Amino acid sequence: MKIYENARFYTMQQEGDFVQNILVQNGVIQGLDVDPDEYLDAKRIDLEGKTVFPGFVDSHIHLLWYGQALARLNLSETTSKREALELIRRRVAELEDAAWLFVEGYDENKWSDEATLITRWDLDEVSQNQPILVRRIDYHSVSVNSALIDVAQLVPQEVQGGEMVLDESGVFTGILRDNATYLATDRFPVPTNEEISAWLKLAVRDLWQKGVTGAHSEDLHYFNGFMGTLQAFRDTLSEDFPFRAQLLIHNAEFDVFERSNERFMDGDSFVELDSMKIFYDGTVGSRTAYMSAGYKNSPDEHGLKIQTDEEFESLVKRARKAGLPVAIHILGDAAFRDVIRMLKKYPPKAGQHDRMIHTPWLTDELIEEAKGMPLLFDIQPQFLSSDLPWALDVLGENYPKRAFAWKTLLESGFSLAGGSDAPIEIPNPLYGIHAAVMRTANSDLTGTCYFEAEALSVYEAISLYTTGSASASYKPDSRGKIAPGFAADFTVLEADPFKTKKENLRLIKVSKTIVDDQIVYSNSSLL
Repeated sequence: MKIYENARFYTMQQEGDFVQNILVQNGVIQGLDVDPDEYLDAKRIDLEGKTVFPGFVDSHIHLLWYGQALARLNLSETTSKREALELIRRRVAELEDAAWLFVEGYDENKWSDEATLITRWDLDEVSQNQPILVRRIDYHSVSVNSALIDVAQLVPQEVQGGEMVLDESGVFTGILRDNATYLATDRFPVPTNEEISAWLKLAVRDLWQKGVTGAHSEDLHYFNGFMGTLQAFRDTLSEDFPFRAQLLIHNAEFDVFERSNERFMDGDSFVELDSMKIFYDGTVGSRTAYMSAGYKNSPDEHGLKIQTDEEFESLVKRARKAGLPVAIHILGDAAFRDVIRMLKKYPPKAGQHDRMIHTPWLTDELIEEAKGMPLLFDIQPQFLSSDLPWALDVLGENYPKRAFAWKTLLESGFSLAGGSDAPIEIPNPLYGIHAAVMRTANSDLTGTCYFEAEALSVYEAISLYTTGSASASYKPDSRGKIAPGFAADFTVLEADPFKTKKENLRLIKVSKTIVDDQIVYSNSSLL
């Protein structure tokens, strides 16, 4: 039994509610504001005047991709194409002959010299012998050099839900989009469970330092298959290495899921299975988000659907037959329109909700049409900071005007949960909270507030990572709040967000992270 004390513990039961101490036993909160003299056998933990919240949970992340991104050469901080190619050149020089290179994270919108996608010819200048693959930060396009094209025998072809990009002469540029990316990425060796576990531990240790106690992740298709990857999670996350993972089931793995004995939300307190994950469209950055008005100067270019209408309907019906909700990647307004109309035709079981993942581009008409549906919006506030203002230029003046509509969605009665989509964004909840409140671009964090009417209050923004994530987990009565009977997962901050200037929210540091009543991170020291 322990008493955590000497801190301000915000319960998140209602705005402004806090207590002075917490009594915990066996990983569960037993009481609030207790008299320590009545629990003389309890170990007392002094939190030194810090601010405590229920453990922050990232509701949309790719844990293994994030671990890979931490382990691999990552170009996310590069500011020019020249710098990016030079970093790749240096890494190639360290490789053995004929070794393959997988590079992560470039974002051409950050580049000052040439804001264009990397092509085979860019990479051929680095090496014509070593097979090289570079993945864009949104994971919806990759670029490969001629050496990889040759060894993987990539020839131009039609790809359902994807594209092999050709130049004006019909020559393959080395750029593959959406489903076509797998033609290249799948040629890399299948990782062992030891490698998967190492990436997972790398990701989790980083997340602990950011105050994250759990995450909802989609990993069960890209590594060692459904069962192999799931087993790696179960072998890694436990009382000895505590982190709460809720795993979406990629629709391509549904045959294996149905043959297994696995069930929706079935598992232990550290690893559970969630909804069927479906990609409906792509991204604005790759010009594959499915937009009703098309793109700037290209009104007939609407993006793409990953699934045909018939395939999408079949997947939804299949999920319903198995008793599962669905979690759908949606970027464009046209994608959202088509999705909600299909979900109205095939609603989930009573008590379940379907996840609308991302949904940055909406309209008042679409939100009105969705009202009353059992939907939870799985949002990534940092996307606003990363995508604006360049996304407005890509889409043109006919962009859907209810953009990043978080306040409107709340006022329309929908639940919202917050995530990072790491490794797309940095999985620091304070960055997401800042973005939700300030709505400024990364290029000018104290500048223009975009679509100010949609800004959230500090309390609403913190709720995305506490009570919102708990709702997404179907655990509103056991996680996301500081209350008796709730999990002893806590994020301890150096400063109080409610007393911090809004523009400084992202500067708040994490003091401690506690999962299942274990201090897994404390002042730069990790479990």
